[in-house]
Amino acid sequence: VDSVVKLFSSLSDFDEKMTRYQVEHIAGKRGSRTKYTSPNCDTLRTHGLCLGPDEICRSVRHPLTYYRRKLKTIKLGGRKGS
Repeated sequence: VDSVVKLFSSLSDFDEKMTRYQVEHIAGKRGSRTKYTSPNCDTLRTHGLCLGPDEICRSVRHPLTYYRRKLKTIKLGGRKGS
């Protein structure tokens, strides 16, 4: 939570108390305690938030799956494989 709050601290309208509350709520630590996950790739593309499709992107439907596969690729030194 602290690292996410810090990301927003440089914004001109930053309010630490409000930001902390919102981040804790999204993380499931306040309010309904619902733990949210990121939207799927189709939703991100619809809102123009896809950061540039690559080979991995074409075979996944969720950003967390993309992250895991990309991390695996990096650990393998860029080689393809499972």
